[in-house]
Amino acid sequence: GDILSKIEEIDSLISKNTHILNCVESMEEQQSKLCKDMGLLRVDTKALTEMVYRVFPTMVKDPIDDIWTIEDVFVEHGSNIVLTNGIAAQKLLSDISREAKAYLTAIRDGMNTLTITPTCTKDKRAVKSMTRFCGISKMTVDFYSFSVYIALLMIMVVHRDTLAVKSSSVVKGDVMILELHRDDVVKAVERTRMT
Repeated sequence: GDILSKIEEIDSLISKNTHILNCVESMEEQQSKLCKDMGLLRVDTKALTEMVYRVFPTMVKDPIDDIWTIEDVFVEHGSNIVLTNGIAAQKLLSDISREAKAYLTAIRDGMNTLTITPTCTKDKRAVKSMTRFCGISKMTVDFYSFSVYIALLMIMVVHRDTLAVKSSSVVKGDVMILELHRDDVVKAVERTRMT
């Protein structure tokens, strides 16, 4: 949710701030093919939100106001296992969150630069630099939304694989015993001896 709200906020700044919008339009005129290609990567944040709730259904529940059932606890536990197994996706989401926050802060801090009339070389450089920075903001949103989509797909694959492991296992009492093939065991033993 936090990542998507940052992406939506950057997108909102683009559409509501005429100075930023002018920078984006100027960039689209100068780099039309690049902007068009990046636009193809864009994934709507509403679609991403739906994906998040499909992958992590307990995120919809408010931990304070909503009543949690035993099933919810097991679903949350399963989500934690999936996230633990999906370290690459988790790292990608963490990186996107950090960078989206930094980008949003930089755009907010630099918006006033776009409104000044440059009087010296330093001001001209600052305006030109901020114009370029704001000019790529739409491509940045496209890239961030696509990256979140990829991370969620990675988590879905890990989730599917986790379910496959569970379905190929036998439960005896409270212990889950994995059904392993002889080749898998031999390979595992070989790997442990290498370390």
